[in-house]
Amino acid sequence: MTIPHNIMHFRRQRASELRRFAEKLEMYVGSGISTKLFLGVNQLNDPSFIPFYRNEVGIMVNTDVNCWGYSIEDIKIDISADRHLKPKEISRAEAYLSINLVSDFRNWGNVKDPFCELSFNVIIKGLKPKTKDGIHYFGFHLDRHHESLLSDELHPVYHLQYLNNPKKNVAFDYGETLNIDSPRFLHYPMDLILGLSFLIANFQPLNYSRLIDDREFVKLIKDSQNNIWKPYSFTMSDHWQNDGSPVEWNKTAICPFLV
Repeated sequence: MTIPHNIMHFRRQRASELRRFAEKLEMYVGSGISTKLFLGVNQLNDPSFIPFYRNEVGIMVNTDVNCWGYSIEDIKIDISADRHLKPKEISRAEAYLSINLVSDFRNWGNVKDPFCELSFNVIIKGLKPKTKDGIHYFGFHLDRHHESLLSDELHPVYHLQYLNNPKKNVAFDYGETLNIDSPRFLHYPMDLILGLSFLIANFQPLNYSRLIDDREFVKLIKDSQNNIWKPYSFTMSDHWQNDGSPVEWNKTAICPFLV
């Protein structure tokens, strides 16, 4: 499959953004996090890499030349915001992000859904000291639901679900917790730049405060917000045509990650 020059140029632009983002994370967060992100950079730069997505019947299929994306597993983030970890025997926690993203080149920069596929999965491990089997799991995932897939349950196109048993272990001990598929929480979509920034802001707040003092990092976030959150927000707000009333709701109170 031959990728047209203009689309490869576009892919290289996205690769350059992801590379600069990876370098900033390595500078402020460290822990070799850039190694995983460079897998995505290489996929974007490789004309032979064609992403897969789920079609209308849920089968993974090849995309066409207009699509770009990346697929990365187990990006590790140490959790420093651990003051409220429970059970109390847990000594530390780690988060692992796996993401599969496919976007249509023709929808980027328009007031359209930029993604054909988004699977954003986070597994959090709480580790007990000096034990091999004392791992406690928690997780959540943000998915894109294909609009044409029939379901007897409510599915926002982009929704977040919590997972107490993210490994789907049949012998998992739920203790006093209850696990259920619903509700699916309405949530804005996130690419790797927005998603990792979201995780770092929550799990490494001190490092995040240093990152947002970096002007290039802020520009990278703004570019992703303009291409992903802007069409999402415009689409939502179009439900209510503005009647000229003053907007008094603080937008950063609604979404504190806006920069």
